[in-house]
Amino acid sequence: MNARRLLAFGLAVLLAAAIGGGIWYSRGAVQLGQQQRIEAQQQVSARGLIGSEKEAFFSDPRVQAALAKHKVSVTVQKAGSRAIASGYDAKAFDFGFPSGAPAAAQLKAAAKAANVYNPFYTPIVLASWRPIADILVANGIASKQGDFYYVANLPALMQLAQGGKRWRDLKDSGAFATAKAVLPASTDVRTSNSAAMYLALASYIANGEQVVQSQAEVDQVLPLVAPLFLRQGFQESSSAGPFEDYLALGMGKAPLLVAYESQLVEYWLKHPDKAKGDMVVLYPKPTLYSKHVLVPYTPAGERVGQLLESDPELRQLAHAYGFRTGGDQHGPETWAGQGVKVPAQLVDVIDPPSQEWLERLIVGIEQRFK
Repeated sequence: MNARRLLAFGLAVLLAAAIGGGIWYSRGAVQLGQQQRIEAQQQVSARGLIGSEKEAFFSDPRVQAALAKHKVSVTVQKAGSRAIASGYDAKAFDFGFPSGAPAAAQLKAAAKAANVYNPFYTPIVLASWRPIADILVANGIASKQGDFYYVANLPALMQLAQGGKRWRDLKDSGAFATAKAVLPASTDVRTSNSAAMYLALASYIANGEQVVQSQAEVDQVLPLVAPLFLRQGFQESSSAGPFEDYLALGMGKAPLLVAYESQLVEYWLKHPDKAKGDMVVLYPKPTLYSKHVLVPYTPAGERVGQLLESDPELRQLAHAYGFRTGGDQHGPETWAGQGVKVPAQLVDVIDPPSQEWLERLIVGIEQRFK
């Protein structure tokens, strides 16, 4: 009798263990199964909503071929980064790929995404021209750092812009003695990340070189930073258009343009004959990095994010479009070998305000446009 009871007890223990193991296995299978099914498919098709500055990268046949090696194809639709975060239905896409960590944080929360990927980043710069940069050097606003780039004292430049100075008011301004205001041109801060990052920098300066992080600070800096955008006149909704104007129309249209480093580097890599011309880049001091953050909505989007972040061939192709990346080569080393020299590292770098406070700054300016 005791033996029977012992046998029954042992069988019960084994049955419970089997059931428990099955439950544990089932949970693990649920977590891994969907991703494994995606990877096992013959072809993964993903649709993404991206910032305009990445459109050429995804359209490149070399990028498409590199993705195809992993049985992945990608189609994209472009939009302003702020619109990506709040103006589109995530169900229509497999991933969102805005510029800027604040927009990505908002998008991640809205999409309830478990992971994000940070394959590319690029600093905010001022695209300019050698005669303009030399005027700024003569007035103590900038300093030359080699053949390709200058460093601009951002607080001093903001003081000129906020004080209503015109180029003809500056010392040694004969090359550009115009009535045009010393006012960096940007995209529309209501729609575009590059303008939002410029706002982050301007608000940092206006806030006594502190990141804005309260409503009191928002209220304090808005009267100082809003005119930097309101005085510009017409502004485009994404970064591609103003840069095309900068290239086509020259110094008269855009003496100083808020841009991404990637835009200038990409252009110089594709047009090496222009690399030693009058086009120059000024690195604001301080500056900030604009992170290009991929937020996946589906397993297909996850797969794209994984590949962009980890595949060496895709990272090299990103360098061809001026993006800095992780990995053994970050970008500047590759570009230097092709005659384009930029700082390998930037030291005086700040963080933008959190999404909450940056959005309040943008809304405050938006209300002043009306």
